[in-house]
Amino acid sequence: MGYVAGIGGANMDVHGRSDAALVMRDSNPGTLHMSMGGVCRNICENLARLGEDVRLCTVVGNDVNGRSIMEGCREAGIDMTYTRMLEGEHTSSYISLMDEKGDMLLAMSDMHIIKHLDERMVDAAAPLLLGAEIVVCDGNLSGKTVRRLTEVCDRPLYLDPVSTAWARAIAPYIGFFDTVKPNRMELEALTGFPCGSEEEIVFACDVLRGKGVRRVFVSLGAEGMLYRGPEGTLRGRSRPVAMVNATGAGDASMAGIIHATLAGRDARGALETAMAAGIIAVCSENTISAGMNPGEIERIIKEYIV
Repeated sequence: MGYVAGIGGANMDVHGRSDAALVMRDSNPGTLHMSMGGVCRNICENLARLGEDVRLCTVVGNDVNGRSIMEGCREAGIDMTYTRMLEGEHTSSYISLMDEKGDMLLAMSDMHIIKHLDERMVDAAAPLLLGAEIVVCDGNLSGKTVRRLTEVCDRPLYLDPVSTAWARAIAPYIGFFDTVKPNRMELEALTGFPCGSEEEIVFACDVLRGKGVRRVFVSLGAEGMLYRGPEGTLRGRSRPVAMVNATGAGDASMAGIIHATLAGRDARGALETAMAAGIIAVCSENTISAGMNPGEIERIIKEYIV
């Protein structure tokens, strides 16, 4: 079986969870936790934990965080051959503030270094991209970088839009992607259409499909996930779980989609695997759950997916 190539962000995450209801403009007692992050990097680590051969093209600074990411990714089983460590640059960082229930209320990212993940890096990574079975990227890439990626790469491209702002920037190139996994707000940003009801979501998915996207998996948070593709519309729901940390759930879901696709599962199987991976993620304190593995995916599908 071939490998998965990832191209996108890698950073250090700081998560803060309040002990009680957050009081704005005040210091809130809580717990702070640091871990490796970055949407594309997270997808790659989840895939490695699921037994996939995965290789990451990203940029980090030659600083403490950058060296930690390089070492941590290699220990996690991610090939970092095409990652560049840049002198004089700060490694990307991300901070999120969560309420007492573990749901994210606010986040901020410093991704300035990502501008160096440019067209020239795409060209240099062409052997990596062209040899992959699937190429996954996140919305942190600039429009010019995405355009060059679509010109160089002839492999199926998968996209996690990351945020509404990044989704708007990448919208002109959306038709080049095989599979896209937005949440409701990102889907609105990609299409310009409201996504309040399920009918509106399906319509927006069809807008993307009309532009060339083959499959759309829409994350709906506690409401589950909606799939729209050649098979039609599929809806996935789960039994309630005790959420610990919502950060990283979407990244895990994308890894689940890719893992299921490589295993030859149908659309329903991919939907269920994506939801199970997301559940494993939200039940973990860390961005990446140490319990992410194929056996746990199957257990969660049987016990929680309805």
